[in-house]
Amino acid sequence: MYDFNEIIDRRQSNSMKWAEARKRLTAEQCAADPLPMWVADMDFRVARPILDAMHRELEMGVLGYGGTPDSYVEAVVNWQASRFGWNAMPDWLTQSPGVVSALNMSIQAFTQPGDYVVVQTPVYFHFHYDVVVNGRRLLQAPLVLQDGRYRFDPDVFEAALRPGTKLFILCNPHNPTGNVWTRDELLTMASICERHGIVVVSDEVHQDFVFGEGRRHVPFETLDHPVAKDSIICTAPSKTFNIAGLACANIFIANERMRRAYRTQCERSGISLVNTMGTAACEAAYRECGPWVDAMVAYVKSNQDYFAKSVTELGLPLKVTPTDSLYLAWLDFRPSSMPADDLHDFLLRNARLWLDPGTKFGAGGEGFMRINLACPRKIVDEAIARLGRAFFG
Repeated sequence: MYDFNEIIDRRQSNSMKWAEARKRLTAEQCAADPLPMWVADMDFRVARPILDAMHRELEMGVLGYGGTPDSYVEAVVNWQASRFGWNAMPDWLTQSPGVVSALNMSIQAFTQPGDYVVVQTPVYFHFHYDVVVNGRRLLQAPLVLQDGRYRFDPDVFEAALRPGTKLFILCNPHNPTGNVWTRDELLTMASICERHGIVVVSDEVHQDFVFGEGRRHVPFETLDHPVAKDSIICTAPSKTFNIAGLACANIFIANERMRRAYRTQCERSGISLVNTMGTAACEAAYRECGPWVDAMVAYVKSNQDYFAKSVTELGLPLKVTPTDSLYLAWLDFRPSSMPADDLHDFLLRNARLWLDPGTKFGAGGEGFMRINLACPRKIVDEAIARLGRAFFG
């Protein structure tokens, strides 16, 4: 019914992933023509109902300022209820150009310059970059790598805190390690934050990609805990439906006072307007594309399993971190004994693969790389073959 094996040539588009090598790599790295498997967007064709909704907007012939219709809010809220059992209220929702924008608005609304913000590394680079660029001080509470898997250690987390820590940016599920936090783990995080007067911003953009056996995404706001009721929950259709370029996200804040503060910061920063095409696409996605998502996630999981199995069978000098979510895999190249500083260039020029370097994800990322497996199986096969040639000739 859905053809996730279709190869779409994106090199002639304006794709950041496929068409910007000359802006981001050296001339020598570009000359190798590396296969881009770095930035987190998918190489799958967008679901037909989304394209149809966008065509209807275009055929109207006017693309003026857009609002947030009730039907849109209903679709977003119903998705959260049907998929995750989260009965979010419609008035909690504020549209945003993206989760990254929402993180910046939250940092600016709920902290002051010089305040501390804590993150769990290794983690999506905007978590630490945006803290620093906004004039706040970064605290890194590393996840513990034990027996090949990452885990949350409450003692490590609490030990990282300092007086003046005002915000915790949670990644739920966690990018890049694929952790799907349990309700008990989230409650422990909430209790620590309560003791220290810390507000939680939860990035839940990867919520639809949970496939680990017995795992289920737990929206942070659903916790029976006062910190959860005063949290900021960031969701978006961007990753799930491959529409990141349409700049549309949905931010939920149950606390009315905090919601007003967040919206005021959006007004102050000039990002209160919404994207007309993004709104149309998001509503169609959440109303009509559930079966497409289920099929796509199953395909991604098969890619994850296939890639990990192939790497092991070939005896490549790397380990694939076991994951319960994401279309991204976290690769441990430390068995190769290659210096971390040389790894990215080696993969670009020798393996001809463009991956995200682990150092981009903060403390604990040295010697790791992140690969995007949301692509046709033929591309996964090519990546495996290139790794084999680079290490074994």
